[in-house]
Amino acid sequence: MDVTVAERSFTIEPVRVKDLPQFLAALEPVAREVAAGDVLSAVAKHTSGMIEATAIGSGADRAWLQEQTPDVLVELAAAVIEVNADFFVQRVLPAALDAVERIVRIASGGTSGLPGSSPQDSTTRA
Repeated sequence: MDVTVAERSFTIEPVRVKDLPQFLAALEPVAREVAAGDVLSAVAKHTSGMIEATAIGSGADRAWLQEQTPDVLVELAAAVIEVNADFFVQRVLPAALDAVERIVRIASGGTSGLPGSSPQDSTTRA
């Protein structure tokens, strides 16, 4: 997603694995407040987390972001959350659920766990 804020253009992409721990740690308290329906509290109590998550998710320099007006933070944060929420719902969650299903099937003896193997193939192997 391309977004322009404060006369700067950003291409917002899903957060990379290397940034995930820091991104989620920064976003978790904010998300908890938003999920409880208290957006104002999320912004007021967890501004530093919002800045950190937004900087990570947008690639914006944190120092630059801190010098902007709150509307810039909100607009850029919204883009970061939108892109990542969509990515997690559309790609990560289904992949995680599929992986759990395969693991449960393997653990219950339903397959050998070899790629491309079926339950029938598993029972005929020595």
